[in-house]
Amino acid sequence: MAEEILRVEDLTKHFVKKSVFGAMTASTVKAADGVSFALGCGEVFVLAGESGSGKSTIAKMILGSIKPDSGRIAFEGREVTYGKKSMRYIRTGCQMIHQDPYDSINPRMRVSDIVAEPLEIHGTYGTKNERHDRVLQVLEEVRLEPAAEIAAKYPHMLSGGQRQRVVLARALALRPKVIIADEPVSMLDVSIRAEMLELMRELQKRHGISFVYITHDLATARSFGHRVGILYRGRIVETGPIDDVLFSPRHPYTQALTDAISEPDPDNVHRKKTVRIVDLDAAVGGDGSGKNVTDATGQEGGPTAPQKPNHTAVEGGCRFAPRCSYAIDACRIEPDLEEKADRHYAACHVDIR
Repeated sequence: MAEEILRVEDLTKHFVKKSVFGAMTASTVKAADGVSFALGCGEVFVLAGESGSGKSTIAKMILGSIKPDSGRIAFEGREVTYGKKSMRYIRTGCQMIHQDPYDSINPRMRVSDIVAEPLEIHGTYGTKNERHDRVLQVLEEVRLEPAAEIAAKYPHMLSGGQRQRVVLARALALRPKVIIADEPVSMLDVSIRAEMLELMRELQKRHGISFVYITHDLATARSFGHRVGILYRGRIVETGPIDDVLFSPRHPYTQALTDAISEPDPDNVHRKKTVRIVDLDAAVGGDGSGKNVTDATGQEGGPTAPQKPNHTAVEGGCRFAPRCSYAIDACRIEPDLEEKADRHYAACHVDIR
């Protein structure tokens, strides 16, 4: 891997979810549970997983809007301590693109003021004219032209794709070394997603920017990323070069995610596609053996999973075991990430090749 610019070690954040009406019962949500990864200079590292797996929480902890319970974050070899100087340092060199282009910018501000805001906060480009020139420069870089005309507009005068380009321009204004992109194309029309991803790829190569790309869409992840970390319930269960992970998954959860990727083939309308994952409702309603495997439409089908114990209530066991068609007794102990192939790691007791 290239020289390291960002490192996350054993990052943990648990939220206590209290029940309503003052009841004594409470549950703990493990948003991040010992997450570790490193980002190289000029690299795109993808954090992928289903909704609720902890992706956005990790991004917020890196930028300091949420303080972790434990763990360590280092940016350019300098540990983030959540003090004022430390936060200013990482927030200057590390910017974020949010998912919703409608909520992430102030509707009462002109585009020029939105893009110039981080320049004013961090005191770069000291004079007003210098900041204005920088605003026009980054608007041109994200292909919002004529830049002077766009800069004078308000967000409601722009399309969703144009708004997300404004968000990207704001992130680029400080010339960051790292950009955290949290589902940056998920709310855009399908017709402009590829265009936005191509723009981000071009800017990443031109400026040598490192990206942490957060997504649940493995198709866009493969087109943009270099390495991937698959998150499940707050823990990375598989990581490695993106093609190796997606084409030769070594964890059952990654296998299920790749099974669910849509393929642009008209024949798929009449083809039954199997997702290798246990139907929990059927397992609970039946004998608890978890032998049902669901397809993409939620119907039972595909290869029958082997007889397995029910680990639903087992503390400290593999967190994916209740949904896993490969689970065995050893899964009562949570596995660690182990190297399965060159730079390809997975946390699984079973070799699923």
